[in-house]
Amino acid sequence: MKFLITPLFMRISPVEVSRTPITSINYPFVDWIRMISMVGIIWAHTPSFAHDQSFSDLDNLPLYFFFMAFFKFGVICFFMISGFLLARKMNEVPAAQYFKNRVAVTLYPYLFAFALIVLLFIFKTRVLNQPSGYTLGSYVTFMFFTSALWFLPNYWISLLAILSFKKSLNSVYLGLTFLSLTAIFTYFYVYTDYARPHAHALFGFVFYLWLGYYIGRKRLHLYMENWNLPILIVAFIGCYILTSYESLLLYNDDLKEPLSILRVSNQLYSIAAFILMVRLFRKPLVSKLFDPRKETFGIYLYHMFPLAVVAFGIKILEKFQINTYSNHTPEFIVWFLIKFVFVYITTLLIVKVLLRYNIGFLK
Repeated sequence: MKFLITPLFMRISPVEVSRTPITSINYPFVDWIRMISMVGIIWAHTPSFAHDQSFSDLDNLPLYFFFMAFFKFGVICFFMISGFLLARKMNEVPAAQYFKNRVAVTLYPYLFAFALIVLLFIFKTRVLNQPSGYTLGSYVTFMFFTSALWFLPNYWISLLAILSFKKSLNSVYLGLTFLSLTAIFTYFYVYTDYARPHAHALFGFVFYLWLGYYIGRKRLHLYMENWNLPILIVAFIGCYILTSYESLLLYNDDLKEPLSILRVSNQLYSIAAFILMVRLFRKPLVSKLFDPRKETFGIYLYHMFPLAVVAFGIKILEKFQINTYSNHTPEFIVWFLIKFVFVYITTLLIVKVLLRYNIGFLK
């Protein structure tokens, strides 16, 4: 009997899907999602303001929130694609071995990059005698728990939580349990006076690792690839408008994290972005310039070095009375884009060199 579904889908036999070995399929959208999500992470970390400034000083806050919200799906999509790839390996490798392998592959590059960042801090404070509000110990703590480097330890913790329930991973009830955890972090970290940066939400993203796994395990992406594209685009745009507007509402309510990744609207937006990218990218990414499978992890680890260069360059420009932190929002956006492009391209070149000469344990 043919599988009857709404016009949103094409007809695909579930028997045919279930007989397809999960490890025998190549997924062209995986590298696309990796690359675009990393663009979003660099976007979020590109410096926007000086220490004595904030977005509240801008003359057009709605424009700012709409501009900054566009790539806010990056982190959640990364968790989802990691969970999706996990589904391919679960029947090949024991859970404990899989976790050990993932840590082994990522730990040494992480420690190498972390050590370079700490050495740079020591050089700036001890050799160049530049003032800093951190001691060495507090700087290491800040980098580990609050900086962009929070993602990997959070991923390890989330992965360990997922693998601890290996026998129940196909259960929707387990997914709802993880969703409850995310909801708790969402409420306290976004919608209360306790609001804090998402980097502190240790189990706030476990649900999305599970969701990616569930999509891969149940082959739901095969249905997503055939969903009606105009409807998905409208849904994506609608969620984008919603998440941007919610940021403005949160700011007007004096809540501390108006651009938090964990906003309910942003979680919906991230899911919509993931589905849209699955639908759009049916062909592999073939490019001489980009190789997300090899480069994405390195870009995550090393983008803070070009960020340091940007910070130094901004100080030089200030001596020539050039303000890269303009309170005029359109001018702010132009400077932001210049910084973003520099950071991304420079980081990409650094990673290509490290891979070319096998430096930093990148593979």
